[in-house]
Amino acid sequence: MKVLHVLEAIEGGTARHLNYLVRYVDAEHVVVIPPERVGGFTDTDTIDMMRDIGITVHMVPMRRSPVSARNAAAIAQVSALISRHKPDVVHGHSSIGGSVARMAAMSSRAARVYTPHGLFPARYALAIERTLGRVTDKLIALSPSEADQVRAYGLVTEDRLVVVPNAIELESPPAATHDVRVKLGVAPDTPIVGTVARLVPQKAPEIFVRACAVVAQHSPGAHFVLVGDGPQSDLVESEIKRFHLEDRFLQLQQCNEGAQLMAQFDVFALPSRYEAGPYSPLEAMRAGAPMVLTDVVGNRDSIDDGVSGFTVPVDAPDALADRIIRLLDDAALRQRFAATATRRLSQSYDIRRIAARLREVYLSAARAPHRVRSVPARRSDYATVTGR
Repeated sequence: MKVLHVLEAIEGGTARHLNYLVRYVDAEHVVVIPPERVGGFTDTDTIDMMRDIGITVHMVPMRRSPVSARNAAAIAQVSALISRHKPDVVHGHSSIGGSVARMAAMSSRAARVYTPHGLFPARYALAIERTLGRVTDKLIALSPSEADQVRAYGLVTEDRLVVVPNAIELESPPAATHDVRVKLGVAPDTPIVGTVARLVPQKAPEIFVRACAVVAQHSPGAHFVLVGDGPQSDLVESEIKRFHLEDRFLQLQQCNEGAQLMAQFDVFALPSRYEAGPYSPLEAMRAGAPMVLTDVVGNRDSIDDGVSGFTVPVDAPDALADRIIRLLDDAALRQRFAATATRRLSQSYDIRRIAARLREVYLSAARAPHRVRSVPARRSDYATVTGR
């Protein structure tokens, strides 16, 4: 079994997803990624890791914009790589990688698999998704609620939709080299509320800061930690200053120990505006950190509200703060949530079990009668996808 992956969004959860796939799914993997993500962060650690374990990596420039001459050129380059490597499956990841992969594979016998990693509900984006859905053998949703979105938008037929969640290693990572309480200059029993997220609008880092300001008024001893960086770092800084949290707030940028640091959090919060199948809640489960998440696709599948964590509305810092305060005030509740979430992790999010399921999806797609092998029927469809 040979799988050729195409990914333009080599950052965050998508990079981590690809990292796990090439290490745990029993197949020969070939990876096509851009040399850099123009307009975004490039996860060079993932690129280095893949090369270190012997994965064949091809660099093909791509752009985040769906209408780009660079992406049209990428389709031709990836098509040539498919002819060269002759994979059984071509797996496209996220919107641009998924479009390039499926268009490039149209003239081949490879099965076409697509993982959206979150659907953008704009009309033009959904038009592209529906067009390419007609030539997709399997669409992998990362959570049941993302699968519900796929159904609601009519992207593929039910027989070509499968749910395979993201997953992680169950073994705890090595202890972090950072001690957040030491860095904050506080006592070992100081309550810590933390998050791990890129500083981008999707993750709503300013909402985290505003919630922390409310918590600070109720819990004078609580301190706060944000692990991550990104284009909204200035906004985060200004919000910290606006609420006079400088002495109680620790930012760790360019830090790759987010998963390890969660073990030092009394509460983990994630105020995302949208997700698909986020990794950080899984890592919080493993670390034993009770969670408060926004009630969005992906997040809501990770926990049972009131049983293994809390969910709150999007863009509601007061609601987020209320649930954080409730956990800070109730040690028994924190312990109960953490224990329930840990059991949920082992039952549903073990990377070894999920990798075996992914291999079965690949085999099923490769063996199935290829009913969806034709190119878009209308010239306008091709123009929609490539911008030509």
